[in-house]
This record gives sequence, C-alpha cells and structure tokens, in this order.
Amino acid sequence: MSLKTENFFKIRVINSRISIFLATTFSVLIMGVLGLVAINYNTLETNLKENVSFNLIIEESIEEIQIQQLIKSLILMPNVKSVDFISREESANLLANNLGQDFLKVLGGNPLSNIIEVRFFSDFLIRTTSQSQINEFMYYSEVKEVIYDENLIALLEKNFTRLGVLLLFMAILFFIIAFALINSNIRLTIYSKRFNIKTMQLVGATKKFIQKPFLISNLKSTILACLVGNLILMVFLSLAIDKFPELKNMFSIYQLIYLTFAICGINLLISFFSTWIFVRKYLNLNTEDLYK
Repeated sequence: MSLKTENFFKIRVINSRISIFLATTFSVLIMGVLGLVAINYNTLETNLKENVSFNLIIEESIEEIQIQQLIKSLILMPNVKSVDFISREESANLLANNLGQDFLKVLGGNPLSNIIEVRFFSDFLIRTTSQSQINEFMYYSEVKEVIYDENLIALLEKNFTRLGVLLLFMAILFFIIAFALINSNIRLTIYSKRFNIKTMQLVGATKKFIQKPFLISNLKSTILACLVGNLILMVFLSLAIDKFPELKNMFSIYQLIYLTFAICGINLLISFFSTWIFVRKYLNLNTEDLYK
C-alpha cells in the first residue's frame, strides 16, 4: 500500500513539474507574440509618420541658386528628417508616365511648379504642430504654398492611439493569465509537499534551507521553459520572414535580444516570488491547518 502511495505522489510531482513547464512555455509564447507586435507597432507608426511629406510649392520667379539656399536652410531646421527637391521637369515626367500620354503637348507648356518635399521625424509630427510648421514655412518668400494631408496625420494619431490602448489592455490581460497559470501550478506543487515542508521545519531546518531546493527546482524548470518557448517563437518568426520578407525590416537583432531577456526575466521573477510566497505560507501554518 505504501509503495502505491509513494508512486502516486511521485506521479503527482512529475505532473506538477510538467504543468509548470507548459504554463511557463505558454507564458513565454504569449509575451513574445505581444512583444513582437509592440515592436512592430512602433516601427509601423514611425515609418508611416515619417513618410508624410510637406510639399512646398516654389514661386516661379525663384532662381535655382535661391532654391539651393532654401534647401540648406530647411535641412538645418530641427526635427527635419529629409528634404528632397523635385523640379518642374521631373514632375512633368512623372505625371506623363502616370497618365500614359504627353500632356505638355496638349497644354502647350509646363504648368507645374518646382516642389520641395520636407519630412519630419515621427516624434515631432503631430497635428498640433503641423499648422505652426506651415506658418514657419510661409515665412520664406520663396514658398508660394504648402500642401500636406492634414486628415492623414489626424487619422494616424487617432488609430495608433486606439491601437496602443488595445495593446496595453491585451498585455495586462495576458500577463494576468500567465501569472495565474504559473502561480496556480507552483501552488499545487508546493501544496503536495506541504507535509515534507513542515516535517523539515519540525526537525530544525531553517526557512532558508527549506526554501532553497524549491526555488532552485522551479527556477530550473522556468529557465528550460524560457529556452524552449523562445526557440519556438524564433522558429515561427523565421518562417513568417521567409513567407513575408518585408517583416525583416521591422525587427532588429538588438530588439529581439532585449525582448528575449525581458521575457525570461519576467517569468523568472514570477516563478521566484510565487515559490517563495507559497513555501513561506506553509512554513507559517500550524500542523493542524495542513489537513485543511
């Protein structure tokens, strides 16, 4: 009978360790996916905002040397990412290619103006600064008009704010789920050994001595689960990049390294504190309370 009981408890311990491993692996995968989405969110927002251009229409009477001086002045402006000059001839060629016919012959001349495209860094480009920036552009006598898509800037701000709130909500939700999974499995593991914990305490073992093997065992399982989870995540990411090569430009190796260490750190902290709290709980219980 005692042999059956011993085997039963061994199976329970093994099952509980497997449960901790699987729960931690699931936690790593969920956090990894959310982390990749968050990184992609920032990259996508930056790319879209930095592709919004302010088109400065140049007065027809302005000479080329004046245009070059204006370009140099614009480059020196704070928060400007790039300045590109598009001549009347280039604009005409682009329009002719798009229309599929030589419209200059129809019009009898080139009605287009020289244009300077100015793009800003994403941190600067918000709707409230756009109008003030236009006013600053108009201080230049060479500038006839400033054209930009105000609705696009407003739309980007609105949608990315909503997306950011949604990502934050999902991150909190999945963190709670991951914490609950790991926490509950660790609690069950320690609960199955509560009598061993109390016996060790009664024979004179210190709390630190009793806690140590539980902490080491669970941290080892967590480290292994983190390695497996991150490996699975990287395999899926590699497959996704093979199918969609443009994804490669959205992640850097440093971002992936930071994400990996952050995920491992969070799961190790959850494992450590859950183990520490539940072992302490049973150490502080009376012997009679262990049967409840």
